[in-house]
Amino acid sequence: MFSIMLTYSIQAIVILLIIFELLRNNRKKIGWGSLSLLLSLLGMAVSFEFGNYILGDQLLSFLGLPAWSNSVDNTRFHYTIFLSSIFFIPSLVIGYKNPKEFGATIGKRISNIYLFLIIISLLFLLSAFSRSESCLSGGCCFIH
Repeated sequence: MFSIMLTYSIQAIVILLIIFELLRNNRKKIGWGSLSLLLSLLGMAVSFEFGNYILGDQLLSFLGLPAWSNSVDNTRFHYTIFLSSIFFIPSLVIGYKNPKEFGATIGKRISNIYLFLIIISLLFLLSAFSRSESCLSGGCCFIH
């Protein structure tokens, strides 16, 4: 457990050093558009699994909410998608409103990609649910 925490700490320090180096060599001003990058990074942090630790699941648990729609065996729908969207949507809006500031473009792009993937995942999930309901109600079902 200690080695995992040490590895993630080193990775976080390296990422911060890269960001500080970019800020030092930055020609763009830091403003509200820079918040887009920060929000997109927070959205990613909420979504990723670090070993057996998922920040989004811990935040939902802290709020007294389940992380999964079937909390018995952690299956079905993972509510962390909605939590990460809370960060990605404002990041996208801020990035479009302030494109000339540091981090706005990359924050906007990250948010675009993640929101696109979230929408595609939701469409597949809805498709799977409608197909399973059709099978349960006696409709044509090709899954055995």
